[in-house]
Amino acid sequence: MESPFEYTHPVKELNFIGRSKEVNTLASLLKAKKNILCYGAPKIGKRSIINNTITKLVNEQYNFTLIELDLFNIRCVEAFLLRFANLIFRQLAKNNLDWGKLKENFIPSAPYEIETTDNGTIRFTYKTKELLNSIQIEELLNLPQKFAVESGRHVIIYIRNFQDMLLLEEAPHFFKVTENSWSKQSNVNYIITGEYTNAMKNIFHVYKHYYGFAEEFEVPFIDDNLFADYISKCFLKSGKVIQPDLASSMYRKVGRNPWYAQHLSSLCYDMTLGYVNVNIINEGIKSLINIHEFRYHYLISGLSRHQLRFTQAIMDGVTKFSSADILEKYKLNSSANVNRVRDALVKKEIITFNSNKEGVFIDPLLEYWLRNYFFTKQSILNI
Repeated sequence: MESPFEYTHPVKELNFIGRSKEVNTLASLLKAKKNILCYGAPKIGKRSIINNTITKLVNEQYNFTLIELDLFNIRCVEAFLLRFANLIFRQLAKNNLDWGKLKENFIPSAPYEIETTDNGTIRFTYKTKELLNSIQIEELLNLPQKFAVESGRHVIIYIRNFQDMLLLEEAPHFFKVTENSWSKQSNVNYIITGEYTNAMKNIFHVYKHYYGFAEEFEVPFIDDNLFADYISKCFLKSGKVIQPDLASSMYRKVGRNPWYAQHLSSLCYDMTLGYVNVNIINEGIKSLINIHEFRYHYLISGLSRHQLRFTQAIMDGVTKFSSADILEKYKLNSSANVNRVRDALVKKEIITFNSNKEGVFIDPLLEYWLRNYFFTKQSILNI
């Protein structure tokens, strides 16, 4: 029987558990036309929560249009706005005539040509080598508001991988321009999400772009007992059994990350015909580690000895890295060196610091691999 666990795409329906409160909260914020900021480690459930929130709004027959914009391969303002305009026009225009009329009404100065592809798709193209000027940029950024007024619908712009805005040329200036435009759009709201925790912190908290623009939403852990119950029920669907304490142990082993927990559960599901025991869970962990080990090995191979020692100190629970005994024990040399090492690991998105200024690994499986595989083979303290 096919595994009942979902980890290849955002979860929904019966596999979406433990976060109904968060869905209700987001739905209420969107109905109140509040902007939302949601970031955190990859695969912790951001997209699942947002997708289920959108489904809730659809089921409630709320009058809105969703436009989803992914920035993962955008590297310039012109590419950003071209994709932005195409996504919006596809919601509003039905044929070439509509595209032409709406372009003339909404974005008359935009240097776009209308093209129909071989498969019948209509789209804007941008063939000039000239950069967009400030008037054109403002016109394009204000397009969602014009669309909202024209259609009489609440427009929700869902932007994924927002941290890649940092890769645009003159990014700080573009942050200011977008903030100024978006904050004036009374019929449009933005859901901003990012996968790089520290990069998003830099944008919104260190540099304070978009200050006060959005309600910050933190994705919580799913309750241990609730997730363990879900795992147990999924096994029982095909007559397989896992005890609640073992199911809870699986969830905790992967740092309560639901994506890793679903994948680990699926691996264990395929390994047993009846009962899941500790040996099967250990084999499942080994298989999960094997899938990700090359990525972790590649990541760690780029770290200096000082950076490796710093990660070991974090796993040992160290919080005062510049104290004399810690500098000596972990061979970190000086307080200035500690700052350089910490900043490098933060920039690489390996660690972050919580509100208590405690170092935390962003990827819990990476921490498990370091603790149980890498550091057991030789002590970094002796390097």
